[in-house]
Amino acid sequence: MSKQTSRIFFPALLAVMIFAMHCMLPTVGSAQTGRIAFLPFKANAPQDMSYLTNGIRDMLASRLASEVGLNVIDKTTVDKALAGAGTPTQTEAFLKLGKALQADYIVAGSLTSLGTSLSLDAKFIDVAKGEPRNFYATAKNESEIIQSIDSLAWDISEKVFAHKRPASALVQPQAPGQPAAQAQPQYATAHPDRAFAGRTGMAGGSPFVYPKGITSEFQKTQNMKLSLQFMEVADLDGDGQDEVIFADIDSVQIFKRDNNRLSKVGQIPGKVGYRIHAITVADLNKNGKPEVYVSAADSKQPHSFAFEWLGTDKANYLFQDQRWYVRAMPIPGEGTVLAGQRAASDKAVAPGIYRLDLRNDALTAGSPMEVPANVNLFEFTIADLDNDGSREIIAIDEYDRLRVLRSSGTVLWKSDEFYGGTTRFIGGADAMGAARTSNQESSTRIYIPSRIIAYDVNGDGQQDIIINKNLSTSSRIFENMKNYPSGEIHALSWNGLALSELWRTRKIDGYIVDYLLRPNADKKSAELLVGLIVSSSSLDLFGDQTSTMLIYQLDFTKKTEQ
Repeated sequence: MSKQTSRIFFPALLAVMIFAMHCMLPTVGSAQTGRIAFLPFKANAPQDMSYLTNGIRDMLASRLASEVGLNVIDKTTVDKALAGAGTPTQTEAFLKLGKALQADYIVAGSLTSLGTSLSLDAKFIDVAKGEPRNFYATAKNESEIIQSIDSLAWDISEKVFAHKRPASALVQPQAPGQPAAQAQPQYATAHPDRAFAGRTGMAGGSPFVYPKGITSEFQKTQNMKLSLQFMEVADLDGDGQDEVIFADIDSVQIFKRDNNRLSKVGQIPGKVGYRIHAITVADLNKNGKPEVYVSAADSKQPHSFAFEWLGTDKANYLFQDQRWYVRAMPIPGEGTVLAGQRAASDKAVAPGIYRLDLRNDALTAGSPMEVPANVNLFEFTIADLDNDGSREIIAIDEYDRLRVLRSSGTVLWKSDEFYGGTTRFIGGADAMGAARTSNQESSTRIYIPSRIIAYDVNGDGQQDIIINKNLSTSSRIFENMKNYPSGEIHALSWNGLALSELWRTRKIDGYIVDYLLRPNADKKSAELLVGLIVSSSSLDLFGDQTSTMLIYQLDFTKKTEQ
């Protein structure tokens, strides 16, 4: 179905559904459970989606009114109140608006487009209790949006009002031999390989291009009000299940994961005035409990700390206030070490990367890393790409070119294409816009790229490279103006002369912040987790930035599909 057809068909279909639901609305005198106001749904998409967001608002209102018996406040009245008060972003502002409208409940939401798939995020606020609750549903494409709205409405009905959905709205049992049904629509496509081949004429499947060694399904978590900077995964509390760890600008946030749903269980703050730009996880003290290493800085100096999580907002700090940029990283033949780099008096980083030792709660420099002087701490990984027993350094430079180097600095290969792309930086101006010093060199920003992953993804016994490619021409022209509306993840293999493409994801709408590869125990399959900022608009209902995580399934034993 074309986009133009969608703009005609879906509003008409939604209108029919809404009319049918209005026929079932409770009559005057029936039991009313309260007044509810629905705010306009925000669209996080590269194209105009008002034809969907308007219908979603009306349909969700009609469903809750008919099933629960809520009295829906006229949206003209709501829009008029919004025009006078402005769009709320914090709970206090929602509560103020609710009282002005004499509403018992408020619903605000967003619709996010990622490729052909859609996600619905709704915030339900009980004005009297001041308690916001988040709800979430997904659709594989626009044709399934009505089913997703229905699922979202029933979730709210059940969890807020204890109004059970009928058997017809429950997941039906599968016939023997069929895969189990999901409890709600998943962020995946049943046969994306066929659909994608039909659209492009290429073998292989959406959301991957040239998908050798991977499956083509992916899921998405709910949207979160979070300015994502970096991410990690580790079993921090020893319960046998990994936590998802997100670094915000000023805190480390910890989530439990249930399939594609994240629940926040802890938060450790950083030091006021220092922005977090990287986190890594490792059990370097060998006590069986992973530590979180946090690298942060202001405009002049790094400020790093490390902790073991004790649950909720409690931490056992290994060190604090250390003037090192820090990174726990694997070294072939050596294991994982804590590496660090200093700042210079006149610029953000000083030459030299060192293995760090921890003594008396303080970090000291150990032996230097065998890395070229022009490579900074977060710009490289070390791997044996050709399986000859010698190490190569895979690094990304300040111009977003990928390079393969010897430790001596000899360049074996340099990419013609751009890779990486990031908005994180150290040095430059501080939060108030003041430069470090009057020295021009010291006021230059040094951008912190995402990780470069080395892993054998095609099963040939040699390590390959996984790296992001955020897409934006202007961000690579203007030195300090970085904005990436979309990106891709690429897998590259060393052919003896260059890194060549094994596969890549289809274009992802949003700024790819970070990503992780989580191999399964058999080493034949893995999850690829992609941390994404889908919105950076100050008009976003859920805050200045909205982040989410995509989950791709990789099968390293699978060959290219024909």
